[in-house]
Amino acid sequence: MAQFLEAQNLALQSVKVTDKKEIIDIEDALKRVVAQDIICEKDLPTYDNSAMDGYAFKYDDRNRDLKVVTTIMAGDIQEPILKEGECYKIMTGAKVPKDVDTIAQREICEEIDGVMHLTSDVKQGNAIRLKGEEQKKGSVLMEKGEILTGAKIALLATQGITKVEVYKKLSIAIVSTGNELKEPHEIANEDEVYNINAINIKMLLKNYNLDSEYLGSIPDNLEQGVEFISKLKEYDLIITTGGISKGDADFTKQAFVQNGLKELFHGIKVKPGHPTMMGIMENSFVMAMPGNPLAAIVNIILLSMPIMFKMQGVKNFYYEPITVKNGEELKLKSGRVNIVLGNLVEGKFVAYKNNRYGSGMITPLVDSNYIAMFDEDTSLIEQNESIDIIKLYSLPSKGDI
Repeated sequence: MAQFLEAQNLALQSVKVTDKKEIIDIEDALKRVVAQDIICEKDLPTYDNSAMDGYAFKYDDRNRDLKVVTTIMAGDIQEPILKEGECYKIMTGAKVPKDVDTIAQREICEEIDGVMHLTSDVKQGNAIRLKGEEQKKGSVLMEKGEILTGAKIALLATQGITKVEVYKKLSIAIVSTGNELKEPHEIANEDEVYNINAINIKMLLKNYNLDSEYLGSIPDNLEQGVEFISKLKEYDLIITTGGISKGDADFTKQAFVQNGLKELFHGIKVKPGHPTMMGIMENSFVMAMPGNPLAAIVNIILLSMPIMFKMQGVKNFYYEPITVKNGEELKLKSGRVNIVLGNLVEGKFVAYKNNRYGSGMITPLVDSNYIAMFDEDTSLIEQNESIDIIKLYSLPSKGDI
């Protein structure tokens, strides 16, 4: 049985990063992955401009009343015309003429009969946004492998960029195991269970802008299972749930093996989620997750998503944790990695129901916003002890939207 990080690193070293690309409109590019460096073609700002409404003048004239010679609006091009003891009235975003070096915001200025009086001191260079101070021509606006957020797309728009080259989305198949399960659109009696894993995983992936197809359940019959799985090889990624724990009938694993699956690991020292298995079947990467809904989701988030991010071409595919204080003493069983759901309460992490919930539940996922992972040597987290957590469903490496 593998350790959690050992299993993840093995998978990360084994996956194939997509090389398929496409060019799309920036309006459709939210959460897509940039496929090449994007270079700044135009200084940002493109010219010195005013950061606010006010009056523009030479700093050396600040201690005298100044005659307002004209008003400069955004979009105007004003040639330098100031004489000693004169100033411009200027609006936010307007281009700053070369004969001024300071702008005073209108709140500290009084204008009477076309003469401006400064009521408060101001620093030289105040309120002038300098050409190229945000981005200089030739700098890298976006690196290959970055996930596009709304702000990043707006930055592209400052360059007049309307289309961007991104990696094509992975093709992902979701399949279940267990013929006893009922799909949500079917009628289930009191002795039958609805299959929520498929829709749960599909919605989770959609949150990361990854598309997937649910293809039904693998038959509980080896011959039929082999045939079913053989049709999955066109997908980049196959995610299964259930049917892989040591106590289960091993039709699922056998069917994958007969289709050429090369197992990377089977079983991880983690709670919840120890039955997890991963491997490679020809050009498809296989993630066999636990059948219990909560176990499947938390392991996809912490274990599988960095692997999927890497497959999708993301450069920095690990989550960026935040460090907080633990709100209540938390006891854990050592000898395994423990994954704990919870919330921030007055800025401190509080485990959901003191970590007393089952891996087959779904409500803890509904009622929690954060997730923490503790190594196998940890058995006690003291109150106010510093811990690392991540926000559920966040993008990796400060990619939050």
